Amino acid sequence: MNESLFVQVPPVWTGPAPWAAVPFSNGGVIGAMAPPVPVGSASQLVAAVAMRRGQPNGPTTDQDVEELIYDALELLPGASEVEARCEGGRLTLSGTVSHKRLKRDIGEIAWSIPSLVDVMNTVTITSRRRTRGFAREREGETTQVPAGRKQA
Repeated sequence: MNESLFVQVPPVWTGPAPWAAVPFSNGGVIGAMAPPVPVGSASQLVAAVAMRRGQPNGPTTDQDVEELIYDALELLPGASEVEARCEGGRLTLSGTVSHKRLKRDIGEIAWSIPSLVDVMNTVTITSRRRTRGFAREREGETTQVPAGRKQA
């Protein structure tokens, strides 16, 4: 029984790479002049960022972990509101993102750092939807307007 326990997920990041060419096991090369090639996993993204930072074995101190996370999050659109704090190999992520998938990707990136022993992902997802039945005042009267419908 040689089945994988994990479900294949789409790449974490597919944008252009700002670092020197780095070959990956999937045959792709990520580099400043190469076309955007999807990174196969969060661990490959972390490895590429660590190589760019001159840490081929990964970060060794809590400060290095925080800096690596911030460098990796710069590559994810919409992750600019996320903060990372590391103490004793335990990373706490906080802040807000707009999508559940982005929160999951940030957690995957953090867990792929080998020197971490625990990750607490307290990132919240901001909702763009309005709540149903909110009160709208119009010329002194209050009426209930369902979400998504305009009031005449």
